[in-house]
Amino acid sequence: MVSPPFLKRHMQSQTNNAIGDKFNVLSSQDATTQSIAEHGIRCLLIFEYCYFLLQNDQSPAEQDVIPLAIKEYKGFNVAATVHQAVETAVQQYDHHVDELCQALLQVVFQNPHRFLA
Repeated sequence: MVSPPFLKRHMQSQTNNAIGDKFNVLSSQDATTQSIAEHGIRCLLIFEYCYFLLQNDQSPAEQDVIPLAIKEYKGFNVAATVHQAVETAVQQYDHHVDELCQALLQVVFQNPHRFLA
């Protein structure tokens, strides 16, 4: 199982290096409801897939889990699906926080299965 120090130590460098320019960490100047939601959902899906990988009998080494999960996230085109779903939810519910949160949760619930297909 992944230990918290492992995640803390590797998340910043591994995520930034593996995801690339398109998914740079948000700065306060760039932060919008959509960008924050996409970033949060991206992190949740990647961490969930890391957990799945580590539960597998043939799991990769701990240091390889995050880069592999990011590669799978990009490889299954989950990013484009998440982007479109979040964009739609924000356009539809931006000023209604409760409804927006429910819509964003649906994005999370619908997309982890893309990794496992």
